[in-house]
Amino acid sequence: MEEVALRVPSIGSLFDQWSAEPLERRPLDDDARERILDAWSEGKKGRQSPERLCLVLPESERKEGLGDSILAAFRFDMKETRLDSRYRWIRRSFTARESRIGFLVFFVAMVISVLISSGTDGDSVETLFSQTFVVIAWVALWGPAGRFIRGASYRLEQKTFAELEQVPVEIRWE
Repeated sequence: MEEVALRVPSIGSLFDQWSAEPLERRPLDDDARERILDAWSEGKKGRQSPERLCLVLPESERKEGLGDSILAAFRFDMKETRLDSRYRWIRRSFTARESRIGFLVFFVAMVISVLISSGTDGDSVETLFSQTFVVIAWVALWGPAGRFIRGASYRLEQKTFAELEQVPVEIRWE
């Protein structure tokens, strides 16, 4: 039986540490979700997906009923992420405060850059200042661009989320 196994350093690192949801509905940590997606994709042989996913958790954190709660949370997260990636990925990419501020800084920096370069004869100091504002403008968009790219990549992974939502998941305590 072909499986993908991932060692999880702690149960806390598996889930969003800021979520107040009960464990069964708590979203996975973004890094944990990325690792699961990457491991699942690497575990595919051609177009054939592995038969199951195994999460290896520390024995020291084992409690009665915790395995079932983790499985429920995993399935809930895969379902919610699949739905988000299908219906709300663009809206989520651009609603963050950082995105709005980034676009504003981009626009202001580009206007300043154009004003500096249009009223000059191409002096190297003026060009330096102009190009500095161009760099500031692009840096302002790194965060929003990263969020957009993550949303787009999740959109492309919809089938993988649906597959992971249904795949047998084993919890192994070591």
